[in-house]
Amino acid sequence: MNKASVISYLLVIGFSITTFSQNRKGYHSTIWWNEVNFKGKLNGKWFYQVDFQLRTSSDATNKPDPNLYNPFKNIFQLQFRPFFGYQITDNVQFMLGPGLAPAWSNFRSAHPTFATEYRITPQFIVNQKIGKLALTHRYRFELRWFGKSVDSENSPFQMFEGNTFTYDDTKSKYRFRYMFRMIYPLNNQKIEKGTYYVNLFDEIHVNLGRHVPSSQQIDQNRLSLGIGYRMARDVRFEIGPFVQTAFAANGGNTNVFNNHGIQFFVIFNDMKKLFKGEEHASAPVVAPVQESVPTK
Repeated sequence: MNKASVISYLLVIGFSITTFSQNRKGYHSTIWWNEVNFKGKLNGKWFYQVDFQLRTSSDATNKPDPNLYNPFKNIFQLQFRPFFGYQITDNVQFMLGPGLAPAWSNFRSAHPTFATEYRITPQFIVNQKIGKLALTHRYRFELRWFGKSVDSENSPFQMFEGNTFTYDDTKSKYRFRYMFRMIYPLNNQKIEKGTYYVNLFDEIHVNLGRHVPSSQQIDQNRLSLGIGYRMARDVRFEIGPFVQTAFAANGGNTNVFNNHGIQFFVIFNDMKKLFKGEEHASAPVVAPVQESVPTK
């Protein structure tokens, strides 16, 4: 993929989202995402990856007297995603795993609800290298099932209450996601210990299934430009601002949430070598698994 292709892709995504957002009610909120990402080797070409994520949000502008400047006010979503993967070639991986995603609508609803989402996620990851520039293409397909909605308590302990595990068949759907990512090291030729790097990604989400009307097929888009640092052989940090354009059904209409916030990731690239303290060359950079913000 050359530079012209990269620029064209970003322009098409931006134009598509802008066009789709026209003539709809627009709101925004300030959000904060944290993720810890663990990865380790199993036998042969098999490996595992586990994500833990906490997402919080300020009030959105559609709420009366919103608090727009406290991104920690409302619990938005928790994520737990264990993956098992297989290294097909040096540049291609396949991964499959279940997921649990409890979500609260406090940030945008006058009558907030809570529901737990269950997922099964297959995905392919394709890595490319152009000089110092590392490119990642992630193709993800999510099978999504939702528990019945109950009144929100804005508490993480609500996910353990028995009535939240009741399945609601009318809300099941699928989602396809494509993420394009670029990483460029700033002070070294590759991402090794002591390296700072630029991290740019864009991801589009498309809803599918019989419960998805045509007006809600575009779910959201995320764009982020951040900075990363490899602190140790198998430990990296990434932080940066991002913009999320998300679409939420509101009766016969669709609300558009143009959210902005900060993402912070901690990535452990090889847990076995990290704890054993083995001497080895720096492991290749693998894009951390990043999930959707809203579940609707």
